[in-house]
Amino acid sequence: MTTTMPATIELQTRSSKEVVDITKNVEALLGGVSGGSCHLYLRHTTAGLMVVTGETGVPEDIMDILQTLTPPLAYRHDSPAHVAAHFLSALVGPSVHVPVRDGKLALGEFQRIVLMEFEGPRRREIEVRLLAEA
Repeated sequence: MTTTMPATIELQTRSSKEVVDITKNVEALLGGVSGGSCHLYLRHTTAGLMVVTGETGVPEDIMDILQTLTPPLAYRHDSPAHVAAHFLSALVGPSVHVPVRDGKLALGEFQRIVLMEFEGPRRREIEVRLLAEA
């Protein structure tokens, strides 16, 4: 039997473009669950969630690469920066799904869960659904 435990992570980003490691925030919600899976969903369209390496500088390098994917065009909606944030959010995606094993996120040795902020600073809300094995 599986039980679902909902939770929310709220955070305030500080910069217009920022990578925020939320792995510890997610781990704090596991509460001794031995196994199952953890689904995270970001309720915003100008940021995204990713699993990336935690090696120094790599998440910021990924952010820099993503920024090169938004050419200066005559966009139909709002400012170029706002449209770029929507595009990058759609490209990266609003969710990640991570297995839980032995009470911990079953991430690889260097993997971290990050929020990619494309139009901050903003208050961000991530819905967490922990599907725990009973």
